[in-house]
Amino acid sequence: MRMAGPTRPAGDEKVLPPCPITGKPAARRIHGVSARVIEDIWRIGQGVDVKHLFKGIDRVTLYESPTGLVFFEPRVVGDGAFYQTYYDEWDVHERLNDVADTRVDYKRAASFIPDGAEVVDVGCGPGVFRRHLSHARYTGLDPYAGPDADEVVIRETLEAYAEQRPESFDVATAFHVIEHVPDPRRHAELMVRLLKPGGLLILAAPLHPSPLTEIPNLPINIPPHHVTWWNPGAYRALAAELGLEVVEAGTLQPSPHQGLIYWLHRLLFKRTDKAPHERYIAHRWSWHAAIALAYPLAKIANRIKTLPNGARPVDAFLVARKPDRQ
Repeated sequence: MRMAGPTRPAGDEKVLPPCPITGKPAARRIHGVSARVIEDIWRIGQGVDVKHLFKGIDRVTLYESPTGLVFFEPRVVGDGAFYQTYYDEWDVHERLNDVADTRVDYKRAASFIPDGAEVVDVGCGPGVFRRHLSHARYTGLDPYAGPDADEVVIRETLEAYAEQRPESFDVATAFHVIEHVPDPRRHAELMVRLLKPGGLLILAAPLHPSPLTEIPNLPINIPPHHVTWWNPGAYRALAAELGLEVVEAGTLQPSPHQGLIYWLHRLLFKRTDKAPHERYIAHRWSWHAAIALAYPLAKIANRIKTLPNGARPVDAFLVARKPDRQ
């Protein structure tokens, strides 16, 4: 189990923990939740046992930073055993391969990459972003890449690779990776280390607020899978902390494969609680019933209907430039 954050007891809710981007105190506590509830959500909703990851932790709390970043404390993230079980249970890598050609984040990122650029794709999985880069030279980086990964995928940690190859790439990308790591600032710093002066950092991550965070008890958007929720403001703060020039910080229209999220959100008769009493995770029978009714209907709707134009974004997107050497 990997965690990041202050060493105070998880149940101490009087002390606001530091923002994972700036290190300054959080702006507010949103709500806490029993670790047992999270364990049950994963066990019942996804068929995955996460109890070993929460050993010794009674409670997890959600906070908002002054940057707009929303983060869990402690930031409990999945280990190799968790992801092996989860990916096998839900055929995650196969699905990534199937949807690679139509992903909006891939297409948008590729539009910023110049001809002949050297690109490193961090946390690349099977390396399917390469399909969008016939005009560039692609290297994938993922220590947990499966046997079906592209031949250009290097099974190395970001820390080790950044030490070996500083200032080697024109572009560094990470798609739906930074929300999984306990120290997102350090992760981004290492990516920037890989960049040549003037190089581009490109990130995509789940958006808050969005339909994702309005679906109660959504396993894929809580620990030990996602431990931070992003938005353009948080991205701008991250870029500022790293001394990067923001080229674009915004949101993306949903990709076709995210249609299930759209329909699930639309068909719910109960959603997460809005301010001033926000709540996203809880044991509530009305929430359980809403999900149980909406999910099978959403699967049917997603098979027979296309994603409507104008569907609300579910991803935040950043392009930032490393300064040229003076």
